Amino acid sequence: MIPERGLWAALVALAAGDAATTITALSLGLPEANPLIDALVASHGLVAVPLSQVLYVGLASAVVAAVERGHRTPVLLAGVIPSALVVANNLAWIMAAVAGWSA
Repeated sequence: MIPERGLWAALVALAAGDAATTITALSLGLPEANPLIDALVASHGLVAVPLSQVLYVGLASAVVAAVERGHRTPVLLAGVIPSALVVANNLAWIMAAVAGWSA
């Protein structure tokens, strides 16, 4: 069984990684795929990206708090796994942009 503390650390690290890679990608001229974040960035600037991640972790905290202790690991994994995929995808797009590749 994966310790809950480790999953929280992973979720927070991935949220920070998502914010950093999203800001980097946007700075390179890549589009934001999430329409909600795209609209927030258009209206509030890049500060919306890390703020959205703070809200994401806060929402995860509220959801986990509502779940019985024995069932928290799957709930946290439901946040960690997609977040890891998003960061990996962002990194792939950044590497492609830096290398001059096009989709």
